[in-house]
Amino acid sequence: MASNIIRVIISGLACLSLASCVTASAPTPHRALVEAYTAAFNGQDVPAMAAMMHPDIQWITVTAGKSAVTTDGKIKMVAEMDEYFGGSTKIRSTLSGWGINGAFVSAVETASWTSASGKKMAQSSNVIYQIDDGLIRRVWYFPEQPAQ
Repeated sequence: MASNIIRVIISGLACLSLASCVTASAPTPHRALVEAYTAAFNGQDVPAMAAMMHPDIQWITVTAGKSAVTTDGKIKMVAEMDEYFGGSTKIRSTLSGWGINGAFVSAVETASWTSASGKKMAQSSNVIYQIDDGLIRRVWYFPEQPAQ
């Protein structure tokens, strides 16, 4: 009898644990927006990226205890993306290690590319997106690290 109760309790805890894992990993609208934005980046589709940007988007770089707004406004961000994609290096980003906290989506972004000498390169950064009215309002980009 006691062993049956223990089995029921363990089964119940396993189900609760599995339910929280499923809920935690289920994409939210904010995560879906960030994933779509990254897919547009990988496709070098600036108009699609622009459609997901808030008019007052800001790109904030965080380094050595300081943060600075490096791009301010959608017009400037679109111009910078057009210029960036005009270069010869083609970078592809993947996202992992998701965290969602209200309007904020965090992830580890791994950028990979092939150098001019043909060597495969990669680096990772922590990134936080703030979503406002279904659009990307701010992006905090932390220092790059060697990709694992």
